[in-house]
Amino acid sequence: MCILFIYVGLNDDEGDYSLVIASNRDEYYDRPAQEITQWVEDPEVFGGRDLQPGSGGGTWLAISPSRRKIGILLNLPSDQKDNKSAQSRGKIVADYVKSKTVTRDYIDAMKSYIMQCNGFVFVTAEFGDQTSVKQYAKITTYSNTSDKLAIHTQKYLGFGNCLPENPLCKVENGKSKLHDICSRLNKIDQKKELVEELLSLLRSEERHLPDFQLEKRSPVGYKYLSSIFVSMPEIRYGTRTHTLILVTKTGHIDIIEVNLESPVDTVNPKWITREHQFDLGF
Repeated sequence: MCILFIYVGLNDDEGDYSLVIASNRDEYYDRPAQEITQWVEDPEVFGGRDLQPGSGGGTWLAISPSRRKIGILLNLPSDQKDNKSAQSRGKIVADYVKSKTVTRDYIDAMKSYIMQCNGFVFVTAEFGDQTSVKQYAKITTYSNTSDKLAIHTQKYLGFGNCLPENPLCKVENGKSKLHDICSRLNKIDQKKELVEELLSLLRSEERHLPDFQLEKRSPVGYKYLSSIFVSMPEIRYGTRTHTLILVTKTGHIDIIEVNLESPVDTVNPKWITREHQFDLGF
């Protein structure tokens, strides 16, 4: 389970940000992973890495400032293959940010591979060319479950482990809270407060019920999964990573990543914050 909220601020004349992303990664605590870092094989990419054997070094979130694109993957637990031959979904994000290909053409080129993967929603952000004074972000989603590619033009967006057109209750609630946060805190000199409130959103344990879609999918664990922040220490599963990406209209990027320290101590968990800064087209 993961969740993602996006504010697209290009047409918000009073705001300084063209894009704000707030994301949670939910995963088993003992699945090995690497925090966001510059990739050795492609220094133009910054991203996390799935280190689970057989994952192929894929990722759930990565950004290439020079190629002016971001890729994020959310799984669809309701759409799983019947065998163990499913291909790595993390490769989809990794190959995308390492290429110069736009989303639609990339999906077309990867279609045969994509259809061998378990269900997912792939979210991309692509920025305008470097001649643009303001850095516009084009948000696109694709799911291999529906085989539907969609361009999203709304100012506030939310995505979860569900098809974009059929959001979970917590996705809708979080999107509303994002609206409140970014409508008040959209200036660069408010960055500290913006980060604090976005992290507070990602750490919310409020349960959003009833949610019949979630209850049908997970009759046993739906109550625990109905909050934005997921905590299921009994099975060593839950929210492991908070990621914020702030992009100003002049192209400056801040990435704030907060990770559970491994090995995870469920009684006394410790969180580690790392930050990266660079510019589009660096």
